[in-house]
Amino acid sequence: MTRLADIFTRKAPPAVDATPLAQARQPERQQRLAEAVRAMLAVQAAALNGAGAQVTEVAASPLVEIGTTLWTRVLRFDAADPAWADRDRVILARREHAPLVRAILDLTGIEGADVASGLPGLDPVFAPPGQALAFAVGQALAERMMAARFGKSLVDHRTWLIATPAELAGGLSYEAANLASEFKLAKLAIIVDDTAAGAADDCLERFAAWGWATKRVGAQDPAAIAAAFTIALRARKPLVIACRKPPSAHRAPDRLMPPRMIPEEVREAWRAAGARNTAARRGWLKRLARHAQAADFERVMNGRLPDGWRDAARAERARLAQITEPLSPLAAGHRFALAMAAIVPDLVGAAATPAAGSATAPLPGALPLDAGDYGGRHIAFGTAETALAGVLAGVSSHGGLTVVAETSAAGADCLPQTIRPIARDGRQMVHVLVEQHRDPAAAAALPLASLRAIPNLQVFRPACAVETAECWELALQREDGPSVMIHSAQPTRRWREESTENACARGGYVAAGLYDARAATLIASGAELAVALEARTLLAEAGILVAVVSLPCWSLFANQNEAYRADVLGDAPRIGVEAGSDFGWGRWLGAQGQFIGAASLGLMAARPGEYFRVTPEALVIAVKKKL
Repeated sequence: MTRLADIFTRKAPPAVDATPLAQARQPERQQRLAEAVRAMLAVQAAALNGAGAQVTEVAASPLVEIGTTLWTRVLRFDAADPAWADRDRVILARREHAPLVRAILDLTGIEGADVASGLPGLDPVFAPPGQALAFAVGQALAERMMAARFGKSLVDHRTWLIATPAELAGGLSYEAANLASEFKLAKLAIIVDDTAAGAADDCLERFAAWGWATKRVGAQDPAAIAAAFTIALRARKPLVIACRKPPSAHRAPDRLMPPRMIPEEVREAWRAAGARNTAARRGWLKRLARHAQAADFERVMNGRLPDGWRDAARAERARLAQITEPLSPLAAGHRFALAMAAIVPDLVGAAATPAAGSATAPLPGALPLDAGDYGGRHIAFGTAETALAGVLAGVSSHGGLTVVAETSAAGADCLPQTIRPIARDGRQMVHVLVEQHRDPAAAAALPLASLRAIPNLQVFRPACAVETAECWELALQREDGPSVMIHSAQPTRRWREESTENACARGGYVAAGLYDARAATLIASGAELAVALEARTLLAEAGILVAVVSLPCWSLFANQNEAYRADVLGDAPRIGVEAGSDFGWGRWLGAQGQFIGAASLGLMAARPGEYFRVTPEALVIAVKKKL
C-alpha cells in the first residue's frame, strides 16, 4: 500500500493532456490533491480536542475524491471574488460535510470560511430530508429564468447538491425531483455520498423513473469520476451521481497527515484551481459592461426595486381606499400585486393547487413557466404544495427575482423551517397564506406563533383592503429579509378611507376610539378586527367606551419606542382577539390582560359550524366580565 508520506514527497508526473477533465483522470495527481484535503481535515479534527471522530469519518468518505475533482476541475468559481454573480451554486444537505468543504475552500484561497453560516455560492440547508433538494431545484430554476431574461452571456452556471441517500428518500424530495424533471433543469446535479454501499440504489431507480439521468462511480477511479462530470456538463436532464468506495476503503484513517507536510507544489495546484476561472470572470465583467441590460441586472442582483415603484404603490393604495363594496384582503392583495407586476419586471408569482383547488395565482393572468419557455412569470406547482416553500427559498436565495408565493393555510406547516434560512440570509420574498373561512378551523391552524418567532421575518395580517396595500408596500420595500402575508378570503366592509399615511408602518395603531377615555382596549388583526369593531359599537350602545387597536405586524410594533406603544395600548384592561394560539400575546396584554382565541370558551358559538369563529357577542361578554 502506498504511504501518505510517499505520495506527498513524490513529484507529480507531467501532464499528458491539458484539458481539465483529462487531467482529472491522472490517478496519482488527483490522489495527491485529495490527500491535501485530508491533511486540512486533520487540523479541524485536532481543534476539536479528541471530539473530531466525525471529521475523521468525513476524511474516509468518497466525497473527498469527488469533491477534489469538482472544485479543481469542474466548478465555476473564482477565489478572488466568491460573490461572482455567474458562479456555480453549491448546496450542502448535511452538517457533517461542512468540514470537508471548509478544507477545500482553505486550499483554494478562501481562508477562514464559516461554511455552516453560508458563503456566496455556498448554501448550507441543514433541514429535514428533502428540503435541501427542493432548495437546489429552486436555485437551478432561478438560473433558467434569469438566463431567459438576460441571456446566457450573463447567466450560465450550474447548481450542485452534496447529499446522502437519506436526503433523496423523503417524501418531500419526490415532489422536488418531479418538478426538476418537469422543468427539465439540466444544469442541476446531485452528488450522493453512498458510503453505505447500495444505500442509494433504490433512490437512483426512482430518480431514473422520474426522468433523471443517473451514474454510479467508484471513488478510487478518477477516470470514472471525470466521466461522470463530463455527463453532468453535457446532460439534457438533471443528474444524480452516486459515489462510493470499495468495502476495504470504508474504514476511517487511523492518523491524518498534518498540513505542514503538504508539498508546496500541491498547495500551488490548489491555489491555481481557485484562480482557474479568473479569466472567465474578467471576460464576464467585460460582457456585463457592454450589455444593454447591465444596469437592470446589477439592480436585481442587489435586490433593489426599480425607480417609481413607490409612486405606483401609493396610487394603487388610493384606488383600493375608494372601493365601497366589501373586498377581502386576499382580493385586495391580488390587485396590488398585479399593479406592482406592471412596474417590477422581476416580480414572479408562484402557487400550488391542492386537491380542493382552492389556491389562486398571486399574479392573475401571468404567463406560466414551462420547460420550453422560462420567461413566464408564474410558477405552477400543481399539487406539490409541500415542496413549494423549499423550492421558492432556493429561487429567492439565488438572487435576481422577487418571489410572491401563495398557499392555503393548510399547506403552511413546513413554511417556518424553509423560510428561516431566507430570513437568516436577508433575502427578499413575500409568501401569502390564505385563510379560507369556509373551514373555520383553518385560521386556528395557522403557525402564527412559530412564524413570529423567526428572527428577521416580518409577519403581516392585514384586516382590510387599505391595510393590505400598506402591508404589501412594506413587504416589497424590504431589502434585508422576507415577509409573510396572512390574507383572509372573507370580504370585509370598508372602515378605512384615509390612505395618505401608511398606518401599518409602525406595526400597530388605534383603529377606532379615543386614546385616553377608554374603559378597555380590544387588540386584534386580520378578520377578527372587524369583529372587534362591531363589538365596540355594541359596547358603546351599553355606555361602555372602548378602543380598538389594529396590530398587523408584531415585529414592527416591537421596534417602536416605549412611549408610542404605551400610548397605543393604553392603561385600560386589554383583551387580545385572534383565532389562534395565545402564545406570545402576554407581551401586549400585560399581567391583567385576557386573550380570546382558539382555546377560549368565547369562540363556542350557539350555531353549528361556527366553532373557532370569534363573535362580537363573545367580546362584549368578555369586556363586561373584565370590568
